[in-house]
Amino acid sequence: MNILSSQWLSLRTKIILPYMLLALLLAIGAAYIGTRVVFDSIEERFVNQLIEAGKLSSEWMVREEDRLLETLRLITYAEGMSATLKAEDAEKLRELAYPITVNAREESVQILDAQGIALLSMYHRTGGNMEEYDFSRGDDSFKGLPFVQKIFQKQGDALGDKHAALVRSKRGIYFYVAGPILDDWGNLLGVVLIGKSTNTLAREIREATLAQVTLYEPNGSTLATTLFQAQPLSADLAGNVLKQQSSHSVFRDLTASDIAYGEIIGAWKARRNDNLGLIGAAFAKNFLVRLSQNTWVQILISVLAAVFLVLMIGLFVSNRISRPILNLGQAAARVADGDLRVQLQPVGGDEVAVLTQKFNQMVSNLQRSRVDLVAAYDTTLEGWAKTLDLRNHETETHSRRVVDLSLRLAQAMGIQDLDNIRRGALLHDIGKMAIPDEILLKPGPLTSEEWETMRRHPIYAVEVLQSITFLKSATDIPHYHHEKWDGTGYPDGLEGEQIPLAARIFAIVDVWDSLLSDRPYRSALPFDEALRIIQAGVGNHFDPHVAEVFFIILKELF
Repeated sequence: MNILSSQWLSLRTKIILPYMLLALLLAIGAAYIGTRVVFDSIEERFVNQLIEAGKLSSEWMVREEDRLLETLRLITYAEGMSATLKAEDAEKLRELAYPITVNAREESVQILDAQGIALLSMYHRTGGNMEEYDFSRGDDSFKGLPFVQKIFQKQGDALGDKHAALVRSKRGIYFYVAGPILDDWGNLLGVVLIGKSTNTLAREIREATLAQVTLYEPNGSTLATTLFQAQPLSADLAGNVLKQQSSHSVFRDLTASDIAYGEIIGAWKARRNDNLGLIGAAFAKNFLVRLSQNTWVQILISVLAAVFLVLMIGLFVSNRISRPILNLGQAAARVADGDLRVQLQPVGGDEVAVLTQKFNQMVSNLQRSRVDLVAAYDTTLEGWAKTLDLRNHETETHSRRVVDLSLRLAQAMGIQDLDNIRRGALLHDIGKMAIPDEILLKPGPLTSEEWETMRRHPIYAVEVLQSITFLKSATDIPHYHHEKWDGTGYPDGLEGEQIPLAARIFAIVDVWDSLLSDRPYRSALPFDEALRIIQAGVGNHFDPHVAEVFFIILKELF
């Protein structure tokens, strides 16, 4: 049994025990380390450390390329992207791409039209917050780049139709991945490029591996480095690295700011094959020296003193920090359970008090981030709803009207979870995105085959929304708002209270707004005539109880 994890031990005991063990191990460790310092190969350990850093750097670049490709796919397949690109609507492109770009924290996003001209250029503002970007259009500097031309010429590689390359621009040197945007028939509509600057790449690899990182061009010149002074490679050395990349890496010594470094250099590949350049990972050389007999005596005395000091510090620290840490543990458990209203009162001015303050700040930031994230999602949903309205030739206020009236009716009926009512109402016709225009916008009656297609739009809505965790609980309205109280509705023929209450509420609101609005096949009806139709549908189309409350609300509104 692991004594440190036993439930019956107090926190203070658990703090003291490691100090006691540490005190005992110090004497043994000192002798062991001294022996290892004398007899072990310092150079071997250093080389192993470099090799590990080189591997981590290469693996990090592979993961980063995959992450950029994931952002590219999200933008490429964003709902409405093909139609918006075809319409050359830069503002709509911004609405579609901006939330994805901010969420992924990308530095640069370029969306080119079929001629290679940028319909939307997004660059993260240097030093700005994560949501601050500079937007522009009309940049034609990308269309002549070879890797972009390959996309326009529909040339792929062993991994597919995506490409990657380094691009020099007025803003610096960027690593881009690029891919096509195709319409439903496979025709090329444009190209998406997702990029990150080489300076940022070097800095982030440095943070991940703790090594000093340098990115080189194939000829050995420096692209970006975290060293204080750039140390380019000779053309011969760079060439040797590329020639020998399949068998082994190359090492070299260098000096930067009077500090001696050892550096391992390997190939920088894109798309697992193309050589973009070289990656160097460097560590400062730290040499240990042989200890004299007098030094051994001093170490022994120091170890004995440290044993006593460690035990005293352990006792003092355990008494000082046990209570605040226990409080932090309890508060963390509440946060883990979803309670983001937790706040602790810092005690004293030590690190635990600072940790308590940071904990409070973290919880506040989590709460604010949750609110901001939900707001961003809801803004995206409103954009989807506006797109649906425009495609269905609705007025821009149709979605807002049915949402407002549905919320009012749901609140009057005592429903507490109004967020899912609002989201479901906004996306009630999301399935119609899969209905062809010749059916959806047909001015006359639909044929039986066309009706069969139209009746599938609730099924399409579920297929779209069920994979989005955030919207799973809001699918009742898109799925069931065409079900009828008497069981004659679609898609599942539910009747009575088998139909979810949210869908029964929205059904009467949707029909009411439809009657009062112009449609491709008829003009808006007068208020009294629309009211008679709703009244005639009570008990067969609409839930009688829902209709009763609905009529009360109509009297309040009109």
